[in-house]
Amino acid sequence: MLNAIALVVSVGALGTSLAVARRQLRLAHNSNLLPIVLDLFRETRTLDFSQSMEYIRDQLTGQHPADDGYRNLPEEVKVHIRRVGLFYDDIGKLVTHGVVDEQLILGAYGNAIPRTWDTLAPFVYAEREKYRNLTMVYFEDLACRASATTMQRVHAAAGLRARPPEQRSM
Repeated sequence: MLNAIALVVSVGALGTSLAVARRQLRLAHNSNLLPIVLDLFRETRTLDFSQSMEYIRDQLTGQHPADDGYRNLPEEVKVHIRRVGLFYDDIGKLVTHGVVDEQLILGAYGNAIPRTWDTLAPFVYAEREKYRNLTMVYFEDLACRASATTMQRVHAAAGLRARPPEQRSM
């Protein structure tokens, strides 16, 4: 009987040790990722990034045909395309390889990802065709992932709550 109790206590201690070790590994992993995630979020708050997003959304397709890709466009246009396209491509790499949580990225950028991809895709596909490369494949994958859900679903799954403003009577 005493041996059975000792075995149960040992198994319990082993289980607890494994759980604690796993939690410590997860915390260490997350603390190493925090600077990366913060840099990503910081980038999208810069004036340059906002101006590039606005240019792509509001002007790019009206001012330039996509037939030849983007490499031969004027330098200021290429800057906008590369700033945004390569940003989302880099995020796509991190998501695809499990470095950052997909739901975190989709909850933060969700709808903007496929909208931006849809605008840039003709330029990217022309670029791939002309230069036989795989430019922005991770961005394309990220756009597919983002199109498969909505930000609202991601937010609901994360348990985000609403707190509308108080209605004050006069």
